[in-house]
Amino acid sequence: MLVGAPLLQVFGRLGCGGLILSTQGHVLAANAEAQRILQDVIGYADAGPDLLDGSGRDTIKQLLARSKARVQLDGENWILTMREGKRPLIMSAILVPVLGEEMSHTVLLLIDLEQAPRPHTAALERVFSLTAAEARLAALLASGATVNEAASTHNVSVATIRTQLAAIFAKTRTNRQAELVMLISRLSALV
Repeated sequence: MLVGAPLLQVFGRLGCGGLILSTQGHVLAANAEAQRILQDVIGYADAGPDLLDGSGRDTIKQLLARSKARVQLDGENWILTMREGKRPLIMSAILVPVLGEEMSHTVLLLIDLEQAPRPHTAALERVFSLTAAEARLAALLASGATVNEAASTHNVSVATIRTQLAAIFAKTRTNRQAELVMLISRLSALV
């Protein structure tokens, strides 16, 4: 297994795509989220196998060619790919030294602002002692659903959702949905 592969798994849990590129620009590893993003942005029917067999370099070049804006934040350059009818894709390249060698690989981080990480409901149950129903509701609200949408999705009344939400607030020590969403999003890296 490539040394950076666990890092790519964590990126995936956070809803981010990740690719590890060699010094020559070849894709050494890619997580499933990166493959999904590349399929969406570049339009490949199947970006998965092609990425690791040598054409990954061309794929990255195509992605960069679609990028028009650069933003500098705290000394780091972020590349924006604007997409019609969608939020932008954000990319950042991070040099990662290879231990024992005088070279570095590049980790390309891809953040698709159209996708939100989904928290693992079992993690919510265990960390906050939520019931299974409360954990499902918390995850649904964290993904952007309203109370009315949650009631419709779960086939219960809005009053039932509000009662469950009050219990969730008490167990998570939060007071508002926005605060709950922020807290839950921090747990998305847990499996």
